[in-house]
Amino acid sequence: MDLHQAVLQLNAAAEPSRLRLLGALLGGETTVGDLVAVLEQSQPRVSRHLRVLADALLLESFREGRSIYYRWSAPGLEASILTAVAALAGGNDETLARDRARLQKISRQREREGLRRALRTGRARGMHASAADAAFADLVRGLLGSRQLGDILHVGCGSGDLLRLLLPDCRTAVGTEPSGHRRQVARARLREAGRPRWTIRNALPTTLPFGAGTFDLVIVQDALADAADAQRILDEAARVLRPSAQLLILDRILPTNGELPDQLAALGFVISRRQWLPGPAPDRALFLASRLAPRPQVALARTGTNA
Repeated sequence: MDLHQAVLQLNAAAEPSRLRLLGALLGGETTVGDLVAVLEQSQPRVSRHLRVLADALLLESFREGRSIYYRWSAPGLEASILTAVAALAGGNDETLARDRARLQKISRQREREGLRRALRTGRARGMHASAADAAFADLVRGLLGSRQLGDILHVGCGSGDLLRLLLPDCRTAVGTEPSGHRRQVARARLREAGRPRWTIRNALPTTLPFGAGTFDLVIVQDALADAADAQRILDEAARVLRPSAQLLILDRILPTNGELPDQLAALGFVISRRQWLPGPAPDRALFLASRLAPRPQVALARTGTNA
């Protein structure tokens, strides 16, 4: 960061309402409407403050349907301002404490709304967090080892419980989920973790909106049941993975089904760990795969004979 950018960020943050917005977004992405409710200010005024922070590269935004979400940007997450805002938000300032309480109330309300809508549409299965979720996350963490996870993508993140449990061990966490109800619940639960390094996006597993080589770990969950799409999903997962990255698959896979290992091998992956989960039938499994290291190019010395 150069001097001009540092001054721009400091000037942008040096205003009470904008500091409150930065503090409110410490938990993660939030809609403009919810930020308006937290600050109890008009929508145009809050939007102007958000634009100033975005122009200073502290925040970024994206649109989903009729809502606009704001979140800390990558440059903002690396700026020292983040540490200062976190320290201020963790103190005993009454205004920030009220903001935090309002946002927690809004998040709980959004979670309840998402669950109610999912119940009405028959899509609420698996959306209630339980001790089993923590046990499953421990199992996943055991497969991955003790290393830092880096940048992770969870394809089919559902209600975000696994992402929330892995969040402390990664640099950034991204979830994709085509169900609006599940996205609403996932954002509410991830916001409770109080870490801004995550985002939930509306995307199909066959068309991931990310560049090639973006992630260190991709988790594909319950997405391979449709054989017609399975290869496209695996192709997309392989595309967004970095060369030394890992692919973790959780799905219904019979021990006798050799199709998945063959598909992964065709993409240059080798399965390093596999584990069928306990249950009445061994049909749900975790597969951890890594890219095969490229073979080194060996220069062959040419030999010749003199006539």
